[in-house]
Amino acid sequence: MEARMEGTAVAGGLFEVEELGERLWRIGDALGDLCYLVEGEREAALVDTLAGLGDVVSLARGLVGEKKQLRVLLTHCHPDHVGGAYFARECWVGSACAGAWNACERQGLELVAGMADEAGVPFGPRDGVRPVVRRVAEGTSFDLGGRTLAAVELPGHTADSVGYLCPELGILFSGDAVTPIMCLCFPESLGLDGWLATLHKMEKLSFERFWTGHHRHDFTNADLASFEEAAAFTRTDRGHSWHHMLVSDWEGTLHLCPCPTSDPDSCDFRAVITRGLPPVRTRQARRVRT
Repeated sequence: MEARMEGTAVAGGLFEVEELGERLWRIGDALGDLCYLVEGEREAALVDTLAGLGDVVSLARGLVGEKKQLRVLLTHCHPDHVGGAYFARECWVGSACAGAWNACERQGLELVAGMADEAGVPFGPRDGVRPVVRRVAEGTSFDLGGRTLAAVELPGHTADSVGYLCPELGILFSGDAVTPIMCLCFPESLGLDGWLATLHKMEKLSFERFWTGHHRHDFTNADLASFEEAAAFTRTDRGHSWHHMLVSDWEGTLHLCPCPTSDPDSCDFRAVITRGLPPVRTRQARRVRT
């Protein structure tokens, strides 16, 4: 579908809004994070909420109208997906664990608080007032009126990651469950076996495309094979040390998988970041004959 782009300022924050079809939007922030707004005849749902740099919830309400109930659905509890949920009264997520929100607030401050100060915009997690958390699990369904979003458990990136499948649109909103730079490096991440199980599960789901939290490209079921190949390569690759530029405790081992491009922003790029740093490489002294 052809997208119409426009910049929309709400509560001091700048968002990029794409209209992807009738009553369907993609919203991006300055960090390249993406979330999705799906409108039905009776209700609307915002899938993920960006990093909290400005009030994305008010933006979504403005797009669908104040009279429709807006549900906030989260794929997982990382700051680049949860930050904007602090502007909502309640949200739905795969885990209600208080510890996840504690980490989200601390990491969120490292991620964008400085940017919020510089731009003079509100930043959700700063005041620590959390939304009421509702729990979703496999099969939890939201009837928006003519459109349905069904929760699908997609563990790997986090143990409780979920996606939301809309059969009427043929779209799976998958969050970070499968991405060209696949992060399995967090304490809450599963290993390669858990992620592969999710890839195999997705192969059996009925959808035309899946949309991620950081790429505007449509991915399809056929793309899953290349992610499985990346997982297989990662098993035997030594990898390289990786540290996030802003969040101090985000680190791991980066595996650059064989692929047709070296551009990390390309939809064809494949890399996996696993937990823990690789062993330190030491240079062995040469033996000299005398």
